[in-house]
Order: sequence, then C-alpha cells, then structure tokens
Amino acid sequence: MPRIAVRAALAVLLATSSTFADDSSNRPAEYDRFNYETTVRATDHNDYGPEDWIRVRCPDPKTCLGWPDSFDEAIGWSFPENSCQWCPAGRGCGVTHHQSPINVYRDVQIEGDPLYNPCIDGHWMKFFDSTCTMEELQRNNAFTIERHALKIAQPTEQLADGSFRIGCQSELGRRWGKIDFAKGFSQWWHLSHTDLHVPSEHTQNGKRYDGEIQLYHFYSVSGEEAGVNNEMGTVSFFLQSYDDTPDYDMLNRVICQWRRAEDQNRAACGLPSVETEYPGCHSYSRGNAASTTAGRNLRTTVEANATLLEKPLSAHDIIIHNYLNPTGERKTITMDEEDYKDEDDFDWAAFIADVYENERQVQNRRHLRDYDHVGPWHNYWPLIGVKTEYYYRYSGSQTIPPCYGRFVEGNNRAQTNNWRVMKDPIRISKRQLAELHRLLRERIAPPTDPLVACQPDTAAKVDPTTNFVDVARPLQQVEKAHHMVYCECENWGSQWEEDKDYCRIFRDDRNARYFQHPYNFYTEGF
Repeated sequence: MPRIAVRAALAVLLATSSTFADDSSNRPAEYDRFNYETTVRATDHNDYGPEDWIRVRCPDPKTCLGWPDSFDEAIGWSFPENSCQWCPAGRGCGVTHHQSPINVYRDVQIEGDPLYNPCIDGHWMKFFDSTCTMEELQRNNAFTIERHALKIAQPTEQLADGSFRIGCQSELGRRWGKIDFAKGFSQWWHLSHTDLHVPSEHTQNGKRYDGEIQLYHFYSVSGEEAGVNNEMGTVSFFLQSYDDTPDYDMLNRVICQWRRAEDQNRAACGLPSVETEYPGCHSYSRGNAASTTAGRNLRTTVEANATLLEKPLSAHDIIIHNYLNPTGERKTITMDEEDYKDEDDFDWAAFIADVYENERQVQNRRHLRDYDHVGPWHNYWPLIGVKTEYYYRYSGSQTIPPCYGRFVEGNNRAQTNNWRVMKDPIRISKRQLAELHRLLRERIAPPTDPLVACQPDTAAKVDPTTNFVDVARPLQQVEKAHHMVYCECENWGSQWEEDKDYCRIFRDDRNARYFQHPYNFYTEGF
C-alpha cells in the first residue's frame, strides 16, 4: 500500500522578543499558551501576545498547550523550533520573511506595482470530497471549539504498524479530501482540517472582513520527492455579514455541530446547557437549566458529568510531529487506492448543476433539526458556497504558533504555507456572525485542561462594548518573498454562473472588476 512519509529537518531559529526579558525558565514550558492581546505572565504559565509568539514552547506532546495542531501521541519528542516572527504591516522585519496573514490586493497584477506579479495559473482548483460524512465527523468528535478558532478535523486512525489513515470509511473505501493547486504542483493536496476565525486574518485592498474560513492541506508527496518542502497549503474564504442577507444554510449546519460540542463539554464539566437558543439547532435541557422558550419541550441529549470524547488527530498533527522530530520515529500517512483514483471522468458541469438545483429546492423541504435538510454534506462546503473560482496566491506561514514557514533566502520556498485566498466573500447573516462570536467568547475549557479546567477560557481579545471577539493574528508586512499573485476573469473561464455573468458584464473594464465592483455579486467597492 502506498505511503507518504512526511518529514523535514528544521534549523534552530534564533529570535529575540523586544517586549520583555525572557524569564520563562521559571515556568513549565508545556503550559506556554498564546493569545491575541498581550503577554501575561502567571505563576504556573506564560500566555504570550502576538509580538511574543516566538517564545511559545512545546516540549511534551502530552501536555503542550501552545501549539494547538501539534501531534499529541505520547512518543517522547521535543520541539526544537518555533518559526513565528513579528513583522507587522508598516514596519516589517526584512525582505526575506513570508509571515502571514497579509493584505492581499489587486494592483499586484497591474504593471508598475512594486510587487507586480502576473498570474500564469492555467485552470481552477478542482476538488473532491473525503469519505467523512457528517455522521462520521460527529462520531469522531471532529467539531471542536478551540481557544483560537472554531475547528473541524478530518479524523485519522492508527493502524497496527503505527501508520495513520483517514478515519472515515464509506462503501467506496477511504479517501482524503483532495484539491488540485493550479500552479507549481503536479500532485494532489489533501484536506487536514478547517479553522474559522473572526474577524478575518487577511484583508483585501485594506478591507477586513467579518470572518475567515481556512482549509488546511498537506501535500500528497514528501518534500524529498517534490524537490522542496511544500507540505502545507491553505485555501481561505472571507465571510461578510450584510443587513439584507439571509442565513447561509451550510454555515448553520456547522454552527449546530459546534453548539453540540459546546453542550457536550459543559456536560462533562457538570455545567448546565447554554441558555441561548439558536433556531433550527438541537435545544438542550439539563439539570436546573431553565428553558428560554415558554412551554417548549426541550430535548435532552447529553447527561451531566458525561465523559468527553478525545479530539481526533488530524493529518497536520502528524506532519508537525515529523517536522519537529527529524531524528526520531517518523509517523507515516497511509493512502488508500481510492486516493489515487483517476478523476478525469468526473462531470463537473453536472455537479454544479446539482448544486444550483439543490439550492432551488431547499426552501421547499421540510426543515430538519441541525439543518440536515440543506443538502448533502461536503467537506469542501466553503468552495461550493463562495461560487467563484478566482483567488490570490502567495507563499506564507501558518497564522498560529509555531507559524510553520521559516525565514527564506532568495527564492527558496522551503517550509512554506501555500495560500489560496478566494477573492469574493461568502455572505452570511448578522445572527450567524453573532453566534460565531458567542461560541468563542463563552468557551469553557475541557475538564482535561491542566490550567483552567471547566473555567471560561479563550485566547480572544474581547471588545467590552460590542462583546465581539478578535482571534485574528495582526497583519504582517507584504514583501517580495510572498510572491503574491491575483488570478481573475482574464486568466481562465469559470464554471459558476455568477462568475460567468460578472466576467461578461465587466469584460472590457478592468477598473470596474478590480475596484468599483470587485465581487461577482453587486457592491459598490470593497
């Protein structure tokens, strides 16, 4: 059976924070954490603000708190490197860095811009779903509320020989979700996990959006085979709420799962259910919690003091382990034959037609709990919901510690997070945005947390006036080393009707496409 052995040797990064003198040696390194506001030093741990993320250590995978995607099997390894650099927009830290997030902008495809870089991508990013159904994700506890993001993992399972494969099986077998990056990669990228941040981490032409969904991937061949260490790739989607926009149904479906995860965690802590309801999701009544709707029979699904299931390992957890343990035991990711199946005969026109037909029919269906009526689950749901094929492409880093993506020299792109940031936002409602903020703001640490078990715990910066949270890393300076590119109508023809109409209407007016009406739905400017 074919395997991918994912590994890379990392050089020790020497960096010094200017924020305060390093006295971390007096505090357990495994309890280092990070937040989005300012560094806080406590007796038993350090909680580092963005300027000091380079200081976040992780010596023990069983207890490490500061690298949330680290591989947490008990195999006795240590972290020699953290690649976070503080290169804020407007100041930077040298032309060779490629830290993320950044401000992506359309002028980069206009000759005369200092970072001018024409798009030579030849086609859209085709994608295929994994074998993880909604039921499999629920069973594997794949929906979690992290300190830094709302997360959906593609669960893995370990085989007798120590290797890992995707933990979801269907009648077709097992398959990782996969996507074809158009430029520079001859093999597939495979889906590891999804993070949702509010507000957006990236900005576009200076505009910060209400949220951002990030789909993290690993490359389907090792760095040695590819000739360069390109083991991480992320497809990103802006979220923007509008006053006249109805709910985005698929987002409701995942919100319901995060609410379920919230309730299960509270039950494991012996706490009552959340008192706020979200119409369409399961309602809960437990212990002495009062119903928020008079006379309504609220369904009980979780018992108080229930045992909380372990979070599944994602492929990214395994990759980080191999990066940071180059001389120790390597963990391999096993690919089934279904992952290598030729997809050239897939009928994309029929697939897209089915998407539009489902959207026409969904409002006439009987509404089911947890929005199960909105149509088939697809792990690439944001790529369907955004309805554009056009994007920015650049070479960057991970946006949370350890900020995978070292300083680079010249054109060396080793250890890069290869970003694709879609140009149009997904439109959501105001109530959906408010619920995303609430889930992160009211997060309760799980009972296994060694510092604040069953207590309120978020890495977010919270606005005391609006109660909105901020789990976005501050913008980093854009440099040539990012190799930013913008791809749009002139580069290839899209299969989405919205793109087709937009590109036809503004075919001869690049200024309108770029700046006056930048999306494939009507707006005046960004």
